[in-house]
Amino acid sequence: MRPHGFFHRSSCRAFRRLWLGRRLWTRIGANIRHHEPWRTSRHFESPALNTTQIRDILATRGLRPLRQLGQNFLAEPALATVIAHSLPKSTAEPVQEIGPGLGALTRALLTIGHSVEAFEIDHGLTAWLREEFQNERRFRLIEGDALKTLPQHPPRSRVCGNLPYSISTPLLVQLALRSPPPATIVVTLQKEVADRYSALPRTSAYGAVSVLLQSVFEIEKIRQLPPEVFYPRPQVDSAVLRFTRRSSVPKDLEGFHAFVKKGFSQRRKKLKGLLPVALDRRAEELNPAEWHKLYESTRRNV
Repeated sequence: MRPHGFFHRSSCRAFRRLWLGRRLWTRIGANIRHHEPWRTSRHFESPALNTTQIRDILATRGLRPLRQLGQNFLAEPALATVIAHSLPKSTAEPVQEIGPGLGALTRALLTIGHSVEAFEIDHGLTAWLREEFQNERRFRLIEGDALKTLPQHPPRSRVCGNLPYSISTPLLVQLALRSPPPATIVVTLQKEVADRYSALPRTSAYGAVSVLLQSVFEIEKIRQLPPEVFYPRPQVDSAVLRFTRRSSVPKDLEGFHAFVKKGFSQRRKKLKGLLPVALDRRAEELNPAEWHKLYESTRRNV
């Protein structure tokens, strides 16, 4: 005869085994999520990675942010979504993304329905990006220096990216001189550089690049970003700028830009001593429209 309480004790033991089993699997699941946080991103549940996840991925891959490439990864998911929504939607062609890094903006773009053509120079990151987005048919990756590889591909009407200081100006000048220039560009830049592009005449930041970009685009600051939204943290603030192509763009932009650069080659000197014009004004005193009129009058007189 079974002792009194047998069924009670057996039921307790069974319940305890079930409880411990569930607790064990919960811990295992938590460890998996902790050590491989990027796995869920294949389904684009989160538009970006946070700082801890970025560190984990880089450590697991034996990678580190490269100072010479100006790598600062966006670590604030909500901001990636804001930037992605700053681009107009189109199913006709992909968005060209410069420097996708670990795919923060890429995920946000894909999540809201864009196709992405990404240009990445870092071989370690391109290997990770190929694996991360291997099942995404709307994603295409081009490895190499964007300044060299971008002109080799069909021009797109929408361009975006988180641009390091070293390529910001050369890339935007290249895009402005493209025929036709992109309809919309949304980029993250150092604030100091962003201020230079939208600078007004008679200010120290105003220069030949300001004249070119303002002649081709309307420039709008979408948001200023503090250092803590990036990993590693830069030493300066950043800004998100949107460039929208003007309805009327000057002709012969290459010649126009060369003309303006010559005028700014000696900022304090009067233009009549630098260019074939009888104008007793300095380069920094002319707004973009005045520069355009001056260039056109010079061309007619040649």
